[in-house]
Amino acid sequence: MAEREHEDRRAELLGGAATGDLDAAEQAELEALLAEDPSAAAELEDLRAVVAALPPRGSGWQEPVPSPRRPDPTGADATGARAAVDEPATDDLARRRRSPWAVAAAAAALVVVGAGLGAGLASGGEGPPEGPPGTLGALEQVAVVGEPAGVDADLAVVAHTWGTETVLDVAGLPVGGAYRVVLVGEDGAEAGSGSFLGSEEPVECRLNAALLREDVDRLVVLDAADAVVMTADLPPV
Repeated sequence: MAEREHEDRRAELLGGAATGDLDAAEQAELEALLAEDPSAAAELEDLRAVVAALPPRGSGWQEPVPSPRRPDPTGADATGARAAVDEPATDDLARRRRSPWAVAAAAAALVVVGAGLGAGLASGGEGPPEGPPGTLGALEQVAVVGEPAGVDADLAVVAHTWGTETVLDVAGLPVGGAYRVVLVGEDGAEAGSGSFLGSEEPVECRLNAALLREDVDRLVVLDAADAVVMTADLPPV
C-alpha cells in the first residue's frame, strides 16, 4: 500500500509540474523527488510532451458546477450543512484533483511512470516479447566491458519504433558522481540517452535515445569529465 501511495504521489507531482500547477511546497517536494530519482526527470520531460498534445485549458474542459439546491419541502432554512457542501474547495491540490484537464495529465503521468513495467502488459500480462536482437519490445542483455573495480553493472537494451531504450542496473559507482549514457551508431554518430547519479543503493533506471536499434553499434557510459567508465558492444541487427 505504501508503495502504491508513493507512486500515486509521484504521478501527482509529475502531472502538476507538467501542467504548471505546483505550489511552493509541492515544487520543493518535486525537486527532492528529482534529486532522489534521476529517472523522474526523463519521465517529466516525456510527460510535458504528452501534456503539450492535450487540448488547451478551456478548450472543451469545464470545471464541474455544483447543482442548485432544491427547495426544502419542509420549508426549513437549508443553508447549514448543505451550504457547506456547495462551498468550493480552496486547497490547490484538491482543485487539481477535481479538474478534468489535470486528471488527464495525472493519468498521462501514470502511463509514463508505468512504462517500465514491460511492453507485454498490454497483451494480457504475458511479459515482454522474446526474439533475436532488434525484436521490438524484447529485453536484450548486453555484455559490459571495462567496469571499474568494485562496480557491478548489468545493461540491456530494448528496441522501439521511436528509438532505443537502455535498461541500466549498476552498483558501486561513487556516490553523487554524474554519469551519462551515449549510444554510438555504426557511422560513429552519438545519441545521448540520459544521465544518472551514483548512489549508495543500486541504481536502476531506464533511459531513452532517438536512435533505432539497428543503427546502434555500441553503448558507452561516461563520467562528468567525459572519460569512458564502461562500454558494451551490441550485436548487429
